[in-house]
Amino acid sequence: MDMRQSPMIAIALVVVLLVASLATWAVCRWWYGKRLLVAAQRLHKSDQGRLFSQQQTLQAKKQIEALKKELAEHRAALCDSEVSRKRTRELELALAAAERAAENNSGLMPLAPSHGFADTQLMP
Repeated sequence: MDMRQSPMIAIALVVVLLVASLATWAVCRWWYGKRLLVAAQRLHKSDQGRLFSQQQTLQAKKQIEALKKELAEHRAALCDSEVSRKRTRELELALAAAERAAENNSGLMPLAPSHGFADTQLMP
């Protein structure tokens, strides 16, 4: 072997290693760049889904509060309605009892006729 070939081989070997390193770096950058872009897209989509979920949750909470208020109003109205119906039943029972008492006053003529109109008779 000649002494001149040794440095040439060393330089060629360094150049080959440098080119191989640059090629490896370029391929890795392209390959992992694609992977990073896909991962970034997934992360973005996941963040959008999370934000949408938070918005839906807030909307659901607002709707639940509105429904609770409406239910409370309906319950109050129902309670008032129940009181009104109970009072109406009591008054109807009292009226019926008064009518029965008026009819059953020991054979006397009733104070008012059951049909609500005054009796009319022809005079002879």
